Amino acid sequence: IGHGGQSSALFATLAALPVTPDLGRADGLVQPIHIDDLVEVVVRLLRAPLPLAFRIDAVGPEPMSTAALVTILRSWLGLPDTMHVTVPRWLIAGVARFGIGPVTREGLAMLAAGNTASVEPLIAITGFRPAPIAQALARRPSNWADLRTVRFAPVAPILRTALALVWFAGGAIPLFVTPAATNMAWLARVGLSGSAATIALCAGALADIAVCAALLLRIRGAALAGIALMATYTLILTHIVPELWADPFGPLAKNVAVLALSLAVNALETRHG
Repeated sequence: IGHGGQSSALFATLAALPVTPDLGRADGLVQPIHIDDLVEVVVRLLRAPLPLAFRIDAVGPEPMSTAALVTILRSWLGLPDTMHVTVPRWLIAGVARFGIGPVTREGLAMLAAGNTASVEPLIAITGFRPAPIAQALARRPSNWADLRTVRFAPVAPILRTALALVWFAGGAIPLFVTPAATNMAWLARVGLSGSAATIALCAGALADIAVCAALLLRIRGAALAGIALMATYTLILTHIVPELWADPFGPLAKNVAVLALSLAVNALETRHG
């Protein structure tokens, strides 16, 4: 366990949820060691005047359930205790099987089997006792950035999908839902009629659907392309029907929220690229 580790991020994210999930029967015991202590162990072994022809279990001093580990991380984040809800094993297995969550099938099998060992051989060989994980985490107290990061983590995966759905709706609704007469009436306001209006309608709808596809395919720059397309639509509508800005349903005002969502998706893309 340590800052920047994937497992640490996963359990810290679970710790920051409003309701703490408990793996129940799927949860074996683990024995976490802090990364700083593991580094100390490795350094001592490298400096030790003895052959390294044996295996050492690098574990912390305390076996615990993952629920207990999550509780420790929640305390480290400065959050009060909250309600625990046992997640059914079939649900965890389904998430792992279809790869739609942070737990893989192999990870679930490891959690169920547990991963513990005696810490005494490690202490005897290195002369070093790893700290309990709560004490090790206290060496670097959490800050607001840690809490913000783990609270944002569960939301981040759905931002791209949500934005893609907005663009799909923008393309599919004019093509398949809105009456043709309504579409033609709107296009007539910008001086388009007949085949030119039909081409413009299809081109705009297909452009929206293309942005949706690019987002789902994780093509770099898709969110920025959407911003450019949305800005074009907004400028055109502002010119021909400026009263839409005062519409009680906010058809143009909502573009500000879509802009913020697009910038967030692009920021995540840049971060992970």
